[in-house]
Amino acid sequence: MSAHQVPCITQLDAARIRELRRSLSDRGRGPTGLHELLAKVTREAKVVPGREIPPGVVTMNSIVSFLDVLTRNVRKVTVVYPADVSIPEQRISVLSPVGRALLGRSVGQTAVMDPSGGNSRELRVLRIHYQPEAAGEFTR
Repeated sequence: MSAHQVPCITQLDAARIRELRRSLSDRGRGPTGLHELLAKVTREAKVVPGREIPPGVVTMNSIVSFLDVLTRNVRKVTVVYPADVSIPEQRISVLSPVGRALLGRSVGQTAVMDPSGGNSRELRVLRIHYQPEAAGEFTR
């Protein structure tokens, strides 16, 4: 699948990401990754109600396995908001290059990740182990 397919994001995730911008601005924290994430939400993504998101799409709090196409490494992570990050538990921030790349992507889709060093990498979504919306959780 193409890396250029439109990501799909829930209305709740989009609203919480916009709120995250306000929250980080109020605290005077640097917007590392935030501008890119906001661009994805406001200009690139198709925003849909949570009840309409397909079960094979990475949403916030989804547990996903992905392949780094270059290294052939497979990782399993949960995409979370910055306050919920836990490296030992493999919970990565949606503001990280990996989190931004995965959010809104479907199983089988390849996303381009641009790490801060400027070398882009391709990540392929292999499997969604858990998606809140597929589990009937629309407020998580």
